[in-house]
Amino acid sequence: MENTTTVYPHAQISPPRSSIRRVPLACVQCRSRKVRCDATTPCCTRCKVDGKQCEYQKSRRGGRPRRPHPVPTSQWTQAFGTATDSNSSSGFRSVGSSSQSVSDTLEVGSNLETTSFGSTQLTSMQIDQLLTQYYTYFHVAHPCVLPQWTLRSRLAGNPIAWGPLLPVLLYIGSLFTHSVRSAPLADAALKAIDLARTRSGPPSPYYIQALMLYSIAVYWCNEPERGRKLLDEAICGALDLGMHTAKFAIENGQGDPVLEESWRRTWWSTYITDAHIAGSTHTFPTQTGRIHISTELPCEEHLYASGNIPQPTTLRSYNMREFSDVEFSSFAHLIGFTQGINRVLATRRTRDIENAKIVCTNADTAMTAWCSLLPVSKRRLLRDDGSVDELLFKANILMHVYVVDLHRELSSLKYSTVEAVSACAPPAPPESNNSIKEDAHIHTAKVLFAVEKLNGLLTLPTKFTTHTPFVICMISNMTIAHLSACRYIFQESKLSLERDKIRLNMGVLKMMGEFWPAGEREYHDVGIIAREILSLTDEEIQIPKQPPVLPLDTLDFNDFDINWACDMFDTAATPLYNMDLIQV
Repeated sequence: MENTTTVYPHAQISPPRSSIRRVPLACVQCRSRKVRCDATTPCCTRCKVDGKQCEYQKSRRGGRPRRPHPVPTSQWTQAFGTATDSNSSSGFRSVGSSSQSVSDTLEVGSNLETTSFGSTQLTSMQIDQLLTQYYTYFHVAHPCVLPQWTLRSRLAGNPIAWGPLLPVLLYIGSLFTHSVRSAPLADAALKAIDLARTRSGPPSPYYIQALMLYSIAVYWCNEPERGRKLLDEAICGALDLGMHTAKFAIENGQGDPVLEESWRRTWWSTYITDAHIAGSTHTFPTQTGRIHISTELPCEEHLYASGNIPQPTTLRSYNMREFSDVEFSSFAHLIGFTQGINRVLATRRTRDIENAKIVCTNADTAMTAWCSLLPVSKRRLLRDDGSVDELLFKANILMHVYVVDLHRELSSLKYSTVEAVSACAPPAPPESNNSIKEDAHIHTAKVLFAVEKLNGLLTLPTKFTTHTPFVICMISNMTIAHLSACRYIFQESKLSLERDKIRLNMGVLKMMGEFWPAGEREYHDVGIIAREILSLTDEEIQIPKQPPVLPLDTLDFNDFDINWACDMFDTAATPLYNMDLIQV
């Protein structure tokens, strides 16, 4: 027999003697986090200290990998679809890092290469790619699903417990790529949700999580009414389970701090989504705003991603933050802002100008108080590494949107009947703005100051596609108000500068529309409104078939070094037009 020497990847040495015990280089958790692992079995020292579930992947040396804990085909079929053999290549390039990929953990049998989700068969690498798209483009603004490193190991261990969550994540991920058709995955997600509804007993927390995320996708894929109903169902299910209480996360966290944090984030994401839809449809009060909530607040994003979950803070302590030095996460500040604006808008009444004045005053107070109590570290939307704090970005743009929405009704910015073309546009006030004389210039100045701030947010060094799709309605409403100012307020040369800002807004809507059908609709509808308000002729709005425009997502913003302070009501602000700017 010919004598051979095995070549090892990191050194040219002879293989170890058989008497030496071989151990895995690292457990799944340490490998995913790229930290040193002592490979102690059955639980390494790091996982033991961190209280994490420790799992090892069998070595792939010596030929085809052996699968230590394959998920039985019957379980996989029951949970997600039918697994089938496939010898064809996937055509997808792995987008994961050196850490364990989903294709390593989604193991449905030693000879099974693809899994069926509805009418679509996906390879493990395709599943890996779609989940990566989900975490890259959607999770950033809606961070409630478990981090990837723990989701992968849990997903392999018990797929049935996850119910429709995986199909929903794959469907949302498919919206951000042209490699996999979204329609079949949308059908698969719907079927998985319908199947979960038919099961007896209380709903699974994973089902609530999936339903809430699915409602957002449905809403922005041009089905707002169905999206609202799905969210209402998620809210009812969450309340039935008691997800709004502090004890829920502990009782359902299986002793895992990361899973407990995921449940807290699921409730608060549902709460915030409820407010987003109410704001987009101008239908306050919210469903969740009247509920007594004791769920503790989420931690910082980098701590959640690493699994180092600190002792959570409480909503009660947040509402007493002016008297303490407790540090709160960006997610907590977004929750605090949402709670404050929900409380104010719950008292809003339509067709009542006197009520509008009171609501404006109360909203100004709530937002100014929130802004003034932000610590210095949270007044910058740009982190030290150059990334944008997406949750604080959302809070800031919400603040500007509500200023425009509330104050425009009392300003000198006239409404036009054509604004009703947009599904996002607020209803016109009951009487003409011409009849509102008292303090109209103050409200106008506040609207225009907020509109000015939008331009700063949209030029941050970030990809627009990572923002929540709810920014579509936010940008639409602010653009419509900006168009009114261009028609009735601004004069040259100021007018030309403001028109450039409107072009930026329209560019963002167009870009968001490439992924969200409702964004494409809003881009078209706001264009109709602009044409009418600005009295543009057909010759003026002709668009070349292939405009030589570089998408803003491809621009290099690495040279930006701007202190994006939360200065909505900065007393040093400069008047935006020929009118005295009176502060709040």
